[in-house]
Amino acid sequence: MKALLFIVAVVVMVSCSPQRSLQKTYVGKPLSALESELGKPHTVFNKESGDIYIFEKIEMLKSTEISQHKLTLDPMVTPKVKKTSHYTVTVVDGVITKIELEEQYERNK
Repeated sequence: MKALLFIVAVVVMVSCSPQRSLQKTYVGKPLSALESELGKPHTVFNKESGDIYIFEKIEMLKSTEISQHKLTLDPMVTPKVKKTSHYTVTVVDGVITKIELEEQYERNK
């Protein structure tokens, strides 16, 4: 019984990841579907296995208070960060065959 619950939990975690949802949304669709959301690609590589497009999306995330569910005089606050998302897209004959997401966070001072 425990093994079955473990297997179900692993399947749910893998199928609900941001990477998997990107695959479901864009694989098999034309590159223009992704360009309409992210704009022009930042970098383009031409390889034998297909063209590789790299899109970059930058967001500024504000600081926010972390709730500790108790009254405190000194609240905990997350710092402001710059979130950079790199989408690496492989395109063969104008159709997306693979997409990967890499996110980086950088503290603002």
